[in-house]
Amino acid sequence: MNYLLKVNDLHVSFRTNGGEIKAVRGVSFHVDRGEILALVGESGCGKSVTAQSVMGMIPKTAGSIKEGEISFKGKDLINFSKKEYQRIRGSEIGMIFQDPMSALNPTMKIGRQIDEVLIKHKNLSKKEAKQKTIELLQQVGIPDPFNRYSEYPHEFSGGMRQRVVIAMALACDPELIIADEPTTALDVTIQAQILDMLKTIQTKRNTSIILITHDLGVVAEVADRVAVMYAGKVIESGTVNEIFEKPIHPYTLGLLQSVPRLEIEETERLVPIEGAPPDLFSPPKGCPFAQRCPYTMEVCVEHMPKTESITGSHHVSCWLNDPRAFKQKELTGVRSENIV
Repeated sequence: MNYLLKVNDLHVSFRTNGGEIKAVRGVSFHVDRGEILALVGESGCGKSVTAQSVMGMIPKTAGSIKEGEISFKGKDLINFSKKEYQRIRGSEIGMIFQDPMSALNPTMKIGRQIDEVLIKHKNLSKKEAKQKTIELLQQVGIPDPFNRYSEYPHEFSGGMRQRVVIAMALACDPELIIADEPTTALDVTIQAQILDMLKTIQTKRNTSIILITHDLGVVAEVADRVAVMYAGKVIESGTVNEIFEKPIHPYTLGLLQSVPRLEIEETERLVPIEGAPPDLFSPPKGCPFAQRCPYTMEVCVEHMPKTESITGSHHVSCWLNDPRAFKQKELTGVRSENIV
């Protein structure tokens, strides 16, 4: 199938004084044209590193892509030169960064920062770029865009700065936008406006979006499909309905159970996921969630489960999906200690 973006068996590591951090360990997913894919999971699970790999932003002085494939419109991005990446970054793939204040240059007026993108990738004159920038600011809901064009980032609120970053990402009509936690630190009202804006962009422009977040409420609101990441791996993926209504991996279920709900009884408590993620200096050889999973079997500790298809769109990497595990649980009523 001709996907807009396909990531296959991606491995990314970083060199530190303490050793090698294996941040991404065999991540695979795809993005269709005009859809929103959400990458979800705890902090440190590899979501942002995966996005930076797609954007060609892994610093070669500290990190490297060990193996894998990143294919965008049939082009292998892994072997792209710095110049080739500069050509598609911003024009064909845009990125909305997590912290708009650090993404914007505090010494430059916001209008000039968007102008630069248009002049570089669209070859517009300064006058044409300014006119287009003002139109973009208006489209993302910046009031009085003509005057605010000449203001600095510190003169904008957090929500307005995020809108400026979105305008910058949209400037060249990219086919893919990577939004790295675009609603972090925003209040719920502004968060809802930003999410509504992203959904409108996807619908009107048929733009594909990778939404990186740990907020499952955000995922339910805007995403079409979900890839759940843990310890540098995708452990379950599927449509929003499949993940929210029929989760299979214990980690996915744990994430859903730990989300506050309006209908929860006063006497009920949220169910946290006990423990901590594994040390990626020395990742476990088996399932990375084994030490925190309430259903851990001996095989989970010793062997990495394969990714199995539940439906055409729903995939999971968990030994509980093995029919022998279910059979033994049904017969004995307790956890199987060895199914291989």
